[in-house]
Amino acid sequence: MDFRTDTQADIWLPRLKGISVVVNAVGVLRDGRDHPMQKLHAETPAAIFSAAACVGVERVVHVSALGVDSGIDVAYFNTKLSAEQALRDLPPQVRSLCLRPSVIYGEDGDSARMFRRLAKLPVHVLPMGGRQSLQPVHIDDICAAISRWLSDSNATSHVVNAVGAEATSMRGMLDSYRRQMGMNPAWHLEMPHWLLKPVARLGDYFPASPLCRDTLAMLASANTADACEFGKLLGRAPRSYREFLSNPANHERTGSTGDTVNPAG
Repeated sequence: MDFRTDTQADIWLPRLKGISVVVNAVGVLRDGRDHPMQKLHAETPAAIFSAAACVGVERVVHVSALGVDSGIDVAYFNTKLSAEQALRDLPPQVRSLCLRPSVIYGEDGDSARMFRRLAKLPVHVLPMGGRQSLQPVHIDDICAAISRWLSDSNATSHVVNAVGAEATSMRGMLDSYRRQMGMNPAWHLEMPHWLLKPVARLGDYFPASPLCRDTLAMLASANTADACEFGKLLGRAPRSYREFLSNPANHERTGSTGDTVNPAG
């Protein structure tokens, strides 16, 4: 299977025969020739959803992103929102769960490792002082919520903001990770906005860079929500970012190629 090329429902029909549940969690942070967002986030998911309805798939789970309905005109949100529309167009007999997560923490994920590396630095250089709001959610809570919804025979279709127990800032998250690793507080330096803009423009030309004009726009928007609805889906309160690294062995593991993150992370 290749999400870059398999954009037609006919391709997915034989693959989905006999399947009762489809979970789509494919995503990239940056657009590029080798990973085009329009195909990965929009066209191929729409093809999968259409094929799923044709062959009698009973349930579809789609991992979208918090903030897709914020009105911010960036490719990441626009393509994710397009997939959500395709999900809404499914016939009523196909029940669907659309999760909109904030920054997802998975101990072996690329972004989680990046944030832990940043937290370990003695000096934190923070864009706009690290005041950006976010509400990190643990990958285990995402998986548990999906599993619980799938096991509920009476579950109905939902769009749910998937967030952790409490909101914080980028600075607060890094400071907490540092405390959880048993380290002393770091020094903080603010990267001013006048410098941030040209750095982001430069990042547009380097797909490997996590910072570009689109990611800067998403970073500047509030990435928080009420955790109540996600807690109901989960059957308990979600974990707080303050305890993501509670097992000291977790943040030293390396070698996984998987990642869990969404836009803003």
